[in-house]
Amino acid sequence: MEYRRSEPQHDRTGAPAGRGVLEGAFALLEELARLGEARLTDLAEGTGLPKATVHRLLCQLAGLGAVEQHRGRYRIGPTFVRLGRTRDHHRLLGRAADLPLRQLTASTGATVCVVAPSAAGMTVVHGIPGLIRECFPHLPGQVLPPDSAAHVVFGAFEQPADPAPGHTAAQWTRRLVRARERGAEVHEYKGDARCVCLAAPVHTASGRVVAAIGVGVPDHRRLTAAVASAQRAALALSANLRRLHGSRPL
Repeated sequence: MEYRRSEPQHDRTGAPAGRGVLEGAFALLEELARLGEARLTDLAEGTGLPKATVHRLLCQLAGLGAVEQHRGRYRIGPTFVRLGRTRDHHRLLGRAADLPLRQLTASTGATVCVVAPSAAGMTVVHGIPGLIRECFPHLPGQVLPPDSAAHVVFGAFEQPADPAPGHTAAQWTRRLVRARERGAEVHEYKGDARCVCLAAPVHTASGRVVAAIGVGVPDHRRLTAAVASAQRAALALSANLRRLHGSRPL
């Protein structure tokens, strides 16, 4: 099937108008991805956009890190490279997490997921809804709130972060210390329904934490058992990552 890119819409000056601004920006990014590096003239010819418009869009994209200039030529910038790596990393996590998550939800009846950092925040990469789906669906693409158990796990084991909203520095530090000592984080949300979420860290062979197993606990009486089950699932996921990824760094 032949692929045809839609032509960006322009105003009377030749500049992209409305949705056409986004279309023009993506047309430039597609052309850069195809060419690798290109001059301003090449991009104008390849996209059909006026030179002045191309230059203005490139400047805006460069300000966002999506494009960079090198010796008079333009190429894809570090922001898009990083996003591409994040996508590949999340796909690998999803593959490695499938069996451990299915075993975990079967043994606990809980909503389970694997969470990893992204540009938007701690993001659900793969999730299986359980008995408390109405409270925490944990569907792929969902961004967790900044006080989530997964945030605490990363702060405790990988990269300390500023206190989440609603926490003093002392309160946040206590959560980090408890998570480090326990090897997991447990956090209760109080609302229309009482929900408890826990997270356990997923490690690479070098010891870095690159993800977290998340669990929404439906039966508070089984919380201790759920923590142990989540830690076992995190160990299984860590082993799967090492096997799938080999010796290459995550």
